[in-house]
Amino acid sequence: MTRTNKRVLINVANLRRRLGQRQVEPFEVALEPQQVISTRTTSSPVHGEVTVESIERGVAVYGHVTFEWVGDCRRCLGPVTEYKTVGIDEIFQVDASSESDIIDFDGTQIELRPVLSDAVGLSLPLAPLCSEDCAGPDPDRYPSTTEADLDVSTATQSDGNEPSSSQPTDSRWAALDQLDLDR
Repeated sequence: MTRTNKRVLINVANLRRRLGQRQVEPFEVALEPQQVISTRTTSSPVHGEVTVESIERGVAVYGHVTFEWVGDCRRCLGPVTEYKTVGIDEIFQVDASSESDIIDFDGTQIELRPVLSDAVGLSLPLAPLCSEDCAGPDPDRYPSTTEADLDVSTATQSDGNEPSSSQPTDSRWAALDQLDLDR
């Protein structure tokens, strides 16, 4: 595999001589910074490994990429830093249709950088948490609701339509109690 500042190339000409042949390619490369809302990648290089397998008219590429991201907790706004590993599963094909999800290539080399960049960018969390039990900056005034709380609330409903008497109704939603949806 060739590593340059702009491209990550894997030569597949010899691999494509026999269907089903495979080669494993480890990589470590710096990608352009990416950001989604307040979550962003760090300057650390991404690393991982892909297996390239010869298929009819092209190659299949599958493996994983690991990268570091930082962001702000959605509840307490504290810093969150984590490593994340995401899967890669792509097909490169000679003369692939532009309307398909298959990536067109020249038959001799595949460019891995756009695939890595897409995998990293699409897997950045939109609203990270520093921990599942993060109570937020003022838990007494603004309590957080988790999926576990919602499961308990659903289990305590008496007939599926009304909240149980142990669960008070929020007064801001009282007008909705007047609606008759069974007509």
